[in-house]
Amino acid sequence: MFTLTVILIPTLIILFLLGGTLCTYLIRNRNSSLLGWLVNLSLITLLILLVQLISIFNNVTLGIIVGIIIAVIGLLIFLGLTLSFIFLFANAIIVWRREGYSLSSSLTLIVGIGVILVDIFVFFNPIHAPAPLQTFISTFLTMIIFYILLTVWNTITSIIVYQWYFPKKDKDYIIVLGSGLIDGYKVGRLLGNRINTAIDFYHQQLKSTHKRAKLLFSGGQGGDEKLPESVAMQRYAIDHGVPETDTLVEDRSVNTNQNMQFSAQVIQQDGGSKQSKKIFVTNNYHTLRAGILAHKQKMAAYGLGAPTPFYFLPNAIIREYLALFVMHKWFHTVMFGLMFALSVALGIVTLITQGH
Repeated sequence: MFTLTVILIPTLIILFLLGGTLCTYLIRNRNSSLLGWLVNLSLITLLILLVQLISIFNNVTLGIIVGIIIAVIGLLIFLGLTLSFIFLFANAIIVWRREGYSLSSSLTLIVGIGVILVDIFVFFNPIHAPAPLQTFISTFLTMIIFYILLTVWNTITSIIVYQWYFPKKDKDYIIVLGSGLIDGYKVGRLLGNRINTAIDFYHQQLKSTHKRAKLLFSGGQGGDEKLPESVAMQRYAIDHGVPETDTLVEDRSVNTNQNMQFSAQVIQQDGGSKQSKKIFVTNNYHTLRAGILAHKQKMAAYGLGAPTPFYFLPNAIIREYLALFVMHKWFHTVMFGLMFALSVALGIVTLITQGH
Protein backbone atom coordinates (compact mmCIF):
# COMPACT_ATOMS: atom_id res chain seq x y z
CA MET A 1 0.00 0.00 0.00
CA PHE A 2 2.89 2.38 0.85
CA THR A 3 4.49 1.71 -2.56
CA LEU A 4 1.13 2.32 -4.25
CA THR A 5 0.78 5.66 -2.49
CA VAL A 6 4.36 6.81 -3.14
CA ILE A 7 4.13 6.03 -6.88
CA LEU A 8 0.59 7.16 -7.67
CA ILE A 9 0.03 10.23 -5.48
CA PRO A 10 2.53 12.53 -7.27
CA THR A 11 1.16 11.53 -10.67
CA LEU A 12 -2.43 12.03 -9.51
CA ILE A 13 -1.57 15.45 -8.09
CA ILE A 14 0.10 16.52 -11.37
CA LEU A 15 -2.87 15.20 -13.38
CA PHE A 16 -5.32 17.02 -11.08
CA LEU A 17 -3.38 20.29 -11.41
CA LEU A 18 -3.12 20.01 -15.20
CA GLY A 19 -6.78 19.05 -15.57
CA GLY A 20 -7.89 21.84 -13.24
CA THR A 21 -5.78 24.40 -15.08
CA LEU A 22 -7.13 23.20 -18.44
CA CYS A 23 -10.74 23.50 -17.23
CA THR A 24 -10.01 26.98 -15.86
CA TYR A 25 -8.57 28.07 -19.19
CA LEU A 26 -11.49 26.61 -21.14
CA ILE A 27 -14.00 28.42 -18.94
CA ARG A 28 -12.23 31.71 -18.19
CA ASN A 29 -9.38 32.21 -20.65
CA ARG A 30 -9.67 30.00 -23.71
CA ASN A 31 -8.12 32.73 -25.85
CA SER A 32 -4.67 31.24 -25.32
CA SER A 33 -2.33 28.92 -27.20
CA LEU A 34 -1.58 27.21 -23.87
CA LEU A 35 -4.67 25.04 -24.44
CA GLY A 36 -2.76 22.55 -26.59
CA TRP A 37 0.12 22.28 -24.13
CA LEU A 38 -2.26 21.64 -21.24
CA VAL A 39 -4.20 18.97 -23.14
CA ASN A 40 -1.10 17.14 -24.35
CA LEU A 41 0.64 17.27 -20.96
CA SER A 42 -2.57 15.95 -19.35
CA LEU A 43 -2.70 13.06 -21.84
CA ILE A 44 0.97 12.21 -21.24
CA THR A 45 0.41 12.27 -17.47
CA LEU A 46 -2.67 10.08 -17.88
CA LEU A 47 -0.61 7.59 -19.91
CA ILE A 48 2.09 7.56 -17.21
CA LEU A 49 -0.62 6.88 -14.61
CA LEU A 50 -1.95 3.98 -16.68
CA VAL A 51 1.54 2.47 -17.00
CA GLN A 52 2.07 2.82 -13.24
CA LEU A 53 -1.23 1.06 -12.50
CA ILE A 54 -0.34 -1.78 -14.87
CA SER A 55 3.08 -2.10 -13.21
CA ILE A 56 1.69 -2.04 -9.65
CA PHE A 57 -1.02 -4.61 -10.28
CA ASN A 58 1.29 -6.64 -12.55
CA ASN A 59 -1.39 -7.05 -15.20
CA VAL A 60 0.69 -8.56 -18.01
CA THR A 61 -2.20 -8.94 -20.46
CA LEU A 62 -3.28 -5.33 -20.14
CA GLY A 63 0.35 -4.24 -20.37
CA ILE A 64 0.80 -6.11 -23.64
CA ILE A 65 -2.42 -4.62 -25.06
CA VAL A 66 -1.44 -1.08 -24.09
CA GLY A 67 2.09 -1.63 -25.43
CA ILE A 68 0.75 -2.85 -28.78
CA ILE A 69 -1.66 0.10 -29.01
CA ILE A 70 1.14 2.59 -28.27
CA ALA A 71 3.45 0.87 -30.79
CA VAL A 72 0.77 0.91 -33.52
CA ILE A 73 -0.06 4.57 -32.87
CA GLY A 74 3.65 5.42 -32.89
CA LEU A 75 4.16 3.57 -36.18
CA LEU A 76 1.16 5.29 -37.78
CA ILE A 77 2.41 8.70 -36.65
CA PHE A 78 5.90 7.94 -37.99
CA LEU A 79 4.58 6.75 -41.35
CA GLY A 80 2.12 9.64 -41.48
CA LEU A 81 4.87 12.19 -40.95
CA THR A 82 7.31 10.47 -43.29
CA LEU A 83 4.82 10.08 -46.14
CA SER A 84 2.78 13.24 -45.48
CA PHE A 85 4.37 14.90 -48.54
CA ILE A 86 2.12 12.74 -50.75
CA PHE A 87 -1.02 14.17 -49.15
CA LEU A 88 0.44 17.69 -49.10
CA PHE A 89 1.30 17.61 -52.83
CA ALA A 90 -2.15 16.24 -53.70
CA ASN A 91 -3.81 18.91 -51.58
CA ALA A 92 -1.74 21.63 -53.28
CA ILE A 93 -3.05 20.52 -56.68
CA ILE A 94 -6.66 20.57 -55.42
CA VAL A 95 -6.24 24.05 -53.91
CA TRP A 96 -4.66 25.37 -57.10
CA ARG A 97 -7.58 24.09 -59.17
CA ARG A 98 -10.16 25.70 -56.88
CA GLU A 99 -8.40 28.81 -55.58
CA GLY A 100 -5.84 29.59 -58.30
CA TYR A 101 -2.06 29.89 -58.12
CA SER A 102 -0.61 32.08 -55.38
CA LEU A 103 1.90 31.88 -52.54
CA SER A 104 -0.88 31.45 -49.96
CA SER A 105 -2.38 28.56 -51.94
CA SER A 106 1.04 26.87 -52.28
CA LEU A 107 1.82 26.44 -48.58
CA THR A 108 1.13 22.68 -48.61
CA LEU A 109 3.48 22.32 -51.58
CA ILE A 110 6.25 24.19 -49.71
CA VAL A 111 5.72 22.12 -46.55
CA GLY A 112 5.68 18.93 -48.66
CA ILE A 113 9.10 19.82 -50.08
CA GLY A 114 10.25 20.46 -46.50
CA VAL A 115 9.05 16.99 -45.46
CA ILE A 116 11.08 15.39 -48.27
CA LEU A 117 14.20 17.27 -47.15
CA VAL A 118 13.64 16.09 -43.57
CA ASP A 119 13.19 12.49 -44.80
CA ILE A 120 16.49 12.72 -46.67
CA PHE A 121 18.21 14.06 -43.54
CA VAL A 122 16.72 11.37 -41.26
CA PHE A 123 17.18 8.33 -43.50
CA PHE A 124 20.32 9.16 -45.49
CA ASN A 125 22.22 11.64 -43.28
CA PRO A 126 23.88 13.45 -46.24
CA ILE A 127 26.00 15.66 -43.98
CA HIS A 128 29.69 14.85 -44.42
CA ALA A 129 31.95 17.12 -42.40
CA PRO A 130 34.53 16.94 -39.62
CA ALA A 131 33.04 15.28 -36.54
CA PRO A 132 32.65 18.48 -34.43
CA LEU A 133 30.89 20.33 -37.26
CA GLN A 134 28.74 17.32 -38.08
CA THR A 135 27.71 17.01 -34.42
CA PHE A 136 26.75 20.68 -34.37
CA ILE A 137 24.75 20.55 -37.63
CA SER A 138 23.01 17.22 -36.88
CA THR A 139 22.10 18.25 -33.32
CA PHE A 140 20.82 21.68 -34.35
CA LEU A 141 18.73 20.35 -37.27
CA THR A 142 17.32 17.48 -35.16
CA MET A 143 16.24 19.86 -32.39
CA ILE A 144 14.68 22.29 -34.88
CA ILE A 145 12.72 19.47 -36.55
CA PHE A 146 11.49 18.17 -33.19
CA TYR A 147 10.64 21.69 -32.01
CA ILE A 148 8.63 22.49 -35.14
CA LEU A 149 6.75 19.17 -34.93
CA LEU A 150 6.00 19.79 -31.25
CA THR A 151 4.74 23.35 -31.79
CA VAL A 152 2.70 22.32 -34.85
CA TRP A 153 1.06 19.52 -32.87
CA ASN A 154 0.27 21.83 -29.96
CA THR A 155 -1.14 24.46 -32.32
CA ILE A 156 -3.43 21.90 -33.97
CA THR A 157 -4.49 20.61 -30.56
CA SER A 158 -5.25 24.15 -29.39
CA ILE A 159 -7.35 24.84 -32.50
CA ILE A 160 -9.31 21.61 -32.00
CA VAL A 161 -9.86 22.12 -28.26
CA TYR A 162 -10.98 25.71 -28.87
CA GLN A 163 -13.98 24.30 -30.74
CA TRP A 164 -15.30 22.88 -27.43
CA TYR A 165 -17.31 26.03 -26.90
CA PHE A 166 -21.02 26.09 -26.23
CA PRO A 167 -21.89 29.76 -25.64
CA LYS A 168 -24.80 30.92 -23.53
CA LYS A 169 -27.70 32.43 -25.45
CA ASP A 170 -27.31 35.82 -23.75
CA LYS A 171 -25.22 37.83 -26.18
CA ASP A 172 -25.67 41.53 -26.99
CA TYR A 173 -23.37 41.49 -30.02
CA ILE A 174 -22.33 38.84 -32.52
CA ILE A 175 -19.19 40.01 -34.33
CA VAL A 176 -18.66 38.39 -37.72
CA LEU A 177 -15.11 38.66 -39.05
CA GLY A 178 -14.73 39.36 -42.75
CA SER A 179 -12.64 37.71 -45.44
CA GLY A 180 -12.08 38.34 -49.14
CA LEU A 181 -15.01 38.82 -51.52
CA ILE A 182 -15.40 36.85 -54.75
CA ASP A 183 -14.99 39.03 -57.86
CA GLY A 184 -14.67 42.00 -55.53
CA TYR A 185 -18.31 42.11 -54.42
CA LYS A 186 -19.79 38.64 -53.76
CA VAL A 187 -19.81 36.66 -50.50
CA GLY A 188 -18.03 33.36 -51.14
CA ARG A 189 -18.49 29.98 -49.50
CA LEU A 190 -15.91 30.56 -46.76
CA LEU A 191 -17.34 33.92 -45.72
CA GLY A 192 -20.88 32.66 -46.24
CA ASN A 193 -20.30 29.92 -43.68
CA ARG A 194 -19.26 32.54 -41.13
CA ILE A 195 -22.37 34.62 -41.73
CA ASN A 196 -24.67 31.57 -41.70
CA THR A 197 -23.19 30.40 -38.39
CA ALA A 198 -23.78 33.86 -36.91
CA ILE A 199 -27.36 33.97 -38.24
CA ASP A 200 -28.06 30.50 -36.81
CA PHE A 201 -26.83 31.60 -33.37
CA TYR A 202 -28.87 34.81 -33.67
CA HIS A 203 -32.06 32.84 -34.35
CA GLN A 204 -31.30 30.19 -31.68
CA GLN A 205 -30.81 32.87 -29.04
CA LEU A 206 -33.96 34.72 -30.11
CA LYS A 207 -35.96 31.50 -29.93
CA SER A 208 -34.62 30.26 -26.57
CA THR A 209 -34.28 33.52 -24.60
CA HIS A 210 -36.16 36.08 -26.76
CA LYS A 211 -33.09 38.32 -26.58
CA ARG A 212 -32.16 40.17 -29.75
CA ALA A 213 -28.47 40.37 -30.47
CA LYS A 214 -26.96 42.73 -33.02
CA LEU A 215 -24.84 41.24 -35.76
CA LEU A 216 -21.74 43.39 -36.23
CA PHE A 217 -20.07 42.74 -39.57
CA SER A 218 -16.39 43.63 -39.50
CA GLY A 219 -14.25 44.05 -42.59
CA GLY A 220 -12.83 46.90 -44.66
CA GLN A 221 -12.34 47.23 -48.40
CA GLY A 222 -9.36 45.53 -50.01
CA GLY A 223 -7.52 46.98 -52.98
CA ASP A 224 -9.25 44.57 -55.37
CA GLU A 225 -12.72 44.88 -53.81
CA LYS A 226 -15.55 47.10 -55.06
CA LEU A 227 -17.11 47.60 -51.61
CA PRO A 228 -16.21 46.92 -47.98
CA GLU A 229 -16.52 43.28 -46.95
CA SER A 230 -18.78 44.28 -44.04
CA VAL A 231 -21.28 45.93 -46.39
CA ALA A 232 -21.47 42.82 -48.58
CA MET A 233 -21.86 40.69 -45.43
CA GLN A 234 -24.66 42.91 -44.13
CA ARG A 235 -26.53 42.64 -47.43
CA TYR A 236 -26.11 38.86 -47.35
CA ALA A 237 -27.57 38.69 -43.83
CA ILE A 238 -30.50 40.94 -44.71
CA ASP A 239 -31.22 38.79 -47.78
CA HIS A 240 -31.29 35.79 -45.39
CA GLY A 241 -33.93 37.26 -43.10
CA VAL A 242 -32.04 39.36 -40.55
CA PRO A 243 -33.70 42.75 -39.91
CA GLU A 244 -31.44 45.64 -40.92
CA THR A 245 -32.06 47.22 -37.50
CA ASP A 246 -30.28 44.23 -35.93
CA THR A 247 -27.10 44.78 -37.97
CA LEU A 248 -24.07 47.02 -37.58
CA VAL A 249 -21.12 47.62 -39.91
CA GLU A 250 -17.44 48.16 -39.17
CA ASP A 251 -15.82 49.00 -42.50
CA ARG A 252 -12.25 50.12 -41.70
CA SER A 253 -10.39 46.97 -40.58
CA VAL A 254 -7.88 45.24 -42.84
CA ASN A 255 -6.73 42.47 -40.46
CA THR A 256 -7.97 40.44 -37.50
CA ASN A 257 -6.40 42.72 -34.90
CA GLN A 258 -8.23 45.72 -36.38
CA ASN A 259 -11.43 43.65 -36.57
CA MET A 260 -11.38 43.46 -32.79
CA GLN A 261 -10.14 46.99 -32.17
CA PHE A 262 -12.60 48.77 -34.46
CA SER A 263 -15.53 46.50 -33.58
CA ALA A 264 -15.10 47.51 -29.93
CA GLN A 265 -15.37 51.16 -31.03
CA VAL A 266 -18.56 50.48 -33.04
CA ILE A 267 -20.09 48.71 -30.02
CA GLN A 268 -19.28 51.71 -27.85
CA GLN A 269 -20.81 54.08 -30.42
CA ASP A 270 -23.92 51.89 -30.45
CA GLY A 271 -24.35 52.39 -26.71
CA GLY A 272 -22.65 49.17 -25.66
CA SER A 273 -19.68 48.83 -23.35
CA LYS A 274 -16.92 46.47 -22.30
CA GLN A 275 -19.51 44.77 -20.11
CA SER A 276 -21.75 43.99 -23.10
CA LYS A 277 -21.84 40.26 -23.77
CA LYS A 278 -20.12 39.48 -27.05
CA ILE A 279 -19.16 36.57 -29.25
CA PHE A 280 -17.22 36.58 -32.51
CA VAL A 281 -17.69 34.23 -35.46
CA THR A 282 -15.00 33.16 -37.90
CA ASN A 283 -13.93 29.92 -39.54
CA ASN A 284 -12.99 27.10 -37.14
CA TYR A 285 -9.27 27.15 -38.00
CA HIS A 286 -9.13 30.91 -37.26
CA THR A 287 -10.90 31.05 -33.87
CA LEU A 288 -7.79 30.52 -31.73
CA ARG A 289 -5.69 33.32 -33.23
CA ALA A 290 -8.68 35.66 -33.42
CA GLY A 291 -9.36 34.91 -29.75
CA ILE A 292 -5.76 35.69 -28.77
CA LEU A 293 -6.00 39.01 -30.62
CA ALA A 294 -9.34 39.76 -28.94
CA HIS A 295 -7.66 39.16 -25.59
CA LYS A 296 -4.83 41.54 -26.54
CA GLN A 297 -7.44 44.16 -27.37
CA LYS A 298 -9.03 43.54 -23.94
CA MET A 299 -12.24 42.37 -25.61
CA ALA A 300 -14.09 39.80 -23.52
CA ALA A 301 -15.28 37.56 -26.34
CA TYR A 302 -14.74 33.95 -27.40
CA GLY A 303 -15.02 32.57 -30.90
CA LEU A 304 -17.64 30.39 -32.52
CA GLY A 305 -16.16 28.39 -35.40
CA ALA A 306 -17.87 28.12 -38.77
CA PRO A 307 -17.25 25.02 -40.92
CA THR A 308 -14.46 25.10 -43.50
CA PRO A 309 -14.23 22.96 -46.67
CA PHE A 310 -11.80 20.11 -45.94
CA TYR A 311 -9.57 20.77 -48.96
CA PHE A 312 -8.91 24.28 -47.63
CA LEU A 313 -7.99 23.26 -44.05
CA PRO A 314 -4.34 22.12 -44.50
CA ASN A 315 -3.36 25.39 -46.15
CA ALA A 316 -5.34 27.40 -43.61
CA ILE A 317 -3.83 25.61 -40.60
CA ILE A 318 -0.30 26.11 -41.95
CA ARG A 319 -1.06 29.82 -42.35
CA GLU A 320 -2.43 30.01 -38.81
CA TYR A 321 0.63 28.23 -37.44
CA LEU A 322 2.94 30.70 -39.18
CA ALA A 323 0.90 33.66 -37.95
CA LEU A 324 0.96 32.35 -34.36
CA PHE A 325 4.69 31.63 -34.70
CA VAL A 326 5.30 35.26 -35.68
CA MET A 327 2.98 36.43 -32.88
CA HIS A 328 5.25 34.67 -30.36
CA LYS A 329 8.47 35.38 -32.27
CA TRP A 330 10.49 36.47 -29.23
CA PHE A 331 9.77 33.25 -27.36
CA HIS A 332 10.74 31.19 -30.42
CA THR A 333 13.86 33.30 -30.94
CA VAL A 334 14.97 32.48 -27.40
CA MET A 335 14.27 28.78 -27.95
CA PHE A 336 16.23 28.74 -31.21
CA GLY A 337 19.06 30.54 -29.43
CA LEU A 338 19.13 27.90 -26.69
CA MET A 339 19.12 25.10 -29.28
CA PHE A 340 21.96 26.79 -31.17
CA ALA A 341 23.99 27.23 -27.96
CA LEU A 342 23.46 23.58 -26.96
CA SER A 343 24.49 22.41 -30.43
CA VAL A 344 27.65 24.52 -30.31
CA ALA A 345 28.46 23.12 -26.86
CA LEU A 346 28.08 19.54 -28.08
CA GLY A 347 30.28 20.34 -31.10
CA ILE A 348 32.96 21.71 -28.76
CA VAL A 349 32.70 18.62 -26.54
CA THR A 350 33.20 16.45 -29.65
CA LEU A 351 36.24 18.53 -30.63
CA ILE A 352 37.77 18.22 -27.15
CA THR A 353 37.05 14.49 -27.02
CA GLN A 354 38.76 14.03 -30.41
CA GLY A 355 41.77 15.95 -29.14
CA HIS A 356 42.22 13.44 -26.35
